[in-house]
Amino acid sequence: MKQVFSYQEIGTLIDQGKQVVFTCHPEAGVTAVQKSPDRDTMITVNIQLSIRDTCVGILEYEYTSMLAVLDAFDIDNLSEIWEVLE
Repeated sequence: MKQVFSYQEIGTLIDQGKQVVFTCHPEAGVTAVQKSPDRDTMITVNIQLSIRDTCVGILEYEYTSMLAVLDAFDIDNLSEIWEVLE
């Protein structure tokens, strides 16, 4: 069974260089854009990971099509989750 501690209990271990792990729940904002109208153009996807109001990382990946994006993120093509950015 996993044993968990409060920061108060293990703070001195952290100060001594002990590696610890905790679970957090970041928010991932995903944007997708086809930069050219050509059908052979890649779809660029940017994933911005945030914890509260702080961006902790930005990832960029290119997919061969929007169908590949839908598949990678396990999104049904009828899911109403999309916003159009201005």
